[in-house]
Amino acid sequence: MGCTSSQIKDQLPSAKKKRPSCVSAKSITIPDNIKNQFKNIPQPRCIVFCGGPKSGKGAVIEELVESFGVKVISAEQLIRTALRKKLDTKFDNGTGGMDSAVMMSQIKSQPDLVQTEWIFDLIRTEVLKFPEAVHVIDLLPNSKVILRNKTLFDNAAELLAKFEESCPIAFAMHLYIDKENLNKQLDSAAQLSTPDGCSDPGAMKDEADSAATKRRHEFYEEALKSVKKYFKESDRLVEVDVSSMSHERIWYKIVRMFATFDLSERQNNSLIVIFASDLSRLKPLMDCHVQVVRIAEMVEDCDETFESLLQSLQSRLTQLGCPNVCYIADVKGTSLDKDHDNQPKKHLVYQLMEEKKLSQHLNKYQRNMLNEVESALAKEWDTPLYFGYKAPNNLTLLFPDDFSRQTAEVIATTYCYLDKCSGS
Repeated sequence: MGCTSSQIKDQLPSAKKKRPSCVSAKSITIPDNIKNQFKNIPQPRCIVFCGGPKSGKGAVIEELVESFGVKVISAEQLIRTALRKKLDTKFDNGTGGMDSAVMMSQIKSQPDLVQTEWIFDLIRTEVLKFPEAVHVIDLLPNSKVILRNKTLFDNAAELLAKFEESCPIAFAMHLYIDKENLNKQLDSAAQLSTPDGCSDPGAMKDEADSAATKRRHEFYEEALKSVKKYFKESDRLVEVDVSSMSHERIWYKIVRMFATFDLSERQNNSLIVIFASDLSRLKPLMDCHVQVVRIAEMVEDCDETFESLLQSLQSRLTQLGCPNVCYIADVKGTSLDKDHDNQPKKHLVYQLMEEKKLSQHLNKYQRNMLNEVESALAKEWDTPLYFGYKAPNNLTLLFPDDFSRQTAEVIATTYCYLDKCSGS
């Protein structure tokens, strides 16, 4: 179909379902063409993110950084930084910098200070500094002073095409809040935020000043039209209706959607492996679909050396790829589960002295992945305590609190030594 945006509501059986115009944050499903586009475009890979006032865009972007380690490029921040360098010599505030108010005043009086081509040049420079990263580009400034220039993004299609010659864009995501719901939110916020005895909107913050926020929303949506048109024509626009959902639910649904792009290898917790000899204590975690790798089933001789067994484990985990949460390595029936005289390898690892719950080793997205499992048993996944070791490359090896400390130290140092030698 020619439509580029897609709205996924509750999935009801239907022989012929038209592809609606907007994605509901209740269930975000990305069309296959966009998934393929993301996987197949060359580096550096970019995603354009747009969202006006009250859309929750900032919270979503923060969670994408925490969960996947993406690079965020804010056009507005780049503009402010570049303009300070341009104008500081004329308008020094006496502290080696320039007041934002003075800078905004200059933009208001000289709209030509901010040109669209210049903005794309600034973004391109930042992207090319980290060509192997995935870049989330917050393209449109939220500042109403900048957006007052209604022609600023009129030639966006031409400049986006030029930008993509060196910096391919997989797709654009627009977090959209309709005017009716925006007005309800702002009216409610204004009642809560207006200080007693204050009737002057100028005395309130911009977000609390509902009239000012509504104007910014209008400016933003107007400036966004040409950008949306560009991506819609190439079937790369995803519009997410966030009008009636809490920011917490919005970011969780979107971050989970991003996990389908095979970004898990970029999660801040690069790899967590839990070694255990008694899986009965970890049944709640297994009920959350955490994968168990049974070492005894992978090798011909279960009494092989620690190095040999752990090399086999590493090879298997490399084949499986980095998980959304972690792996459980079952050592039962192998030499890893027996008393021994092996000495720890001389390799740098950081011992995590304090016993902690698994949740304290996970990021927010990973915790939610486990918490959303509905079974009663799964709800107990965070009961056990673990001690462990962390390598400088953010590899984390955990052991239940009843695991042999001596054996754990040998496993951890050997595993991290092999991991470094293999370059993984």
